[in-house]
Amino acid sequence: MPVTDDDLSRATRTLRSYPTDFGAWLEVAAILGALGHADDAESVFAAIGDGARAGGRVALAVACACHLERLGSMRGGELIEEVIETYATGGPHFKLAKPSLIEKPDIDLTNAGGTTLADARTVTKVLAPWLASRDPGPVAPAPLLSALTMPGARALVGVMTAKAYAAGTTIIEAGAPATALYWLAHGNVSVKKGPTLLGELHSGAFFGEIALVGGTTRTASVIATDDVWVLEIPAKAVETAAQKHPQLAEVLAFHARQRLLSNLTKTSELFKALKPEDRDALLAKFTTEIVPANTTFIVEGTANAFLWVVVAGRCEVRGGGSIVAELGPGAAVGEISLVSGATAVADVIAIEQVVVLKLSNQAFDEVAKNQPALLATVEKLVIAREQENRALFQDASDLIV
Repeated sequence: MPVTDDDLSRATRTLRSYPTDFGAWLEVAAILGALGHADDAESVFAAIGDGARAGGRVALAVACACHLERLGSMRGGELIEEVIETYATGGPHFKLAKPSLIEKPDIDLTNAGGTTLADARTVTKVLAPWLASRDPGPVAPAPLLSALTMPGARALVGVMTAKAYAAGTTIIEAGAPATALYWLAHGNVSVKKGPTLLGELHSGAFFGEIALVGGTTRTASVIATDDVWVLEIPAKAVETAAQKHPQLAEVLAFHARQRLLSNLTKTSELFKALKPEDRDALLAKFTTEIVPANTTFIVEGTANAFLWVVVAGRCEVRGGGSIVAELGPGAAVGEISLVSGATAVADVIAIEQVVVLKLSNQAFDEVAKNQPALLATVEKLVIAREQENRALFQDASDLIV
């Protein structure tokens, strides 16, 4: 549907009332561009970029800079340099600061007057300097750029592409190859595994790191909740940057682990029965491991000292010359050995590269002493697994997986 002057008038009124709402700014910029006022749209995108950089909305500032560069504006390159100089500190940034509440500026814009275009020009011209100069309070380091040196940040930003997705669009499809990392410049997305909602991500968050870190296919789908603007970073560029700057690799691994643990509590039967505080105590004892394709990580006839939970990729349980089961994300394996202490009489093999979380028997025992619900859950899993095994083997009483 084509936009009109009425749309611009409505968007300008919204911006006048909510001058710190970047969504209102973006709407004005988009409408100006759609109406053919390219220079005005460029000026508004520059104002958004300046304000976003000053206010800690780093992904949005970079997206504006990339968009301005695509339009051929010199301001795009200048803005990128300013963002890099502000945020590419090369330091760790795992603790986020709490932003301060920003008050509406004390500027009277009720009688800007003139045509709809003149009104939009006046409002944005008056508000732009304030947006860039206001004090938003403590600003957190950028999730990606603050792990890099300035040259590294320039290289990474140089391959970013700003893309818009309409509400309801699937940005990442579960099971698809991992070709990029995504940084959410504006808007909200939902993360789903089948019908299960794993969570929601908001402006400034990045996603897609689990498959990149683990070398697996996408573990969940990401859908635009509303109209969103996203920075897409090719996987190869992320890999190159992480090799040159280990702190970036640490950041990605840290966030991947946190996301995996969060997802696990929503998808694995092992954790659903536990209270949140009990889950945290248990999850803290898990370690992450990447298992290469075609690797047997539980071997028939040997002691299995761990409980394993698959978080990405697929593996097979093989015994008696047959495939007993195929396990995917959320599946626990090794729980029978955990309870009985017997050796395994089946192999568990990664049929593609698999990311697993593993818990030692000793750590499990320490947690289980104070968590009866955990023992009850594991016992249910053991009974279910034994019933499955009996259906596949004539004599499966000793099958330990």
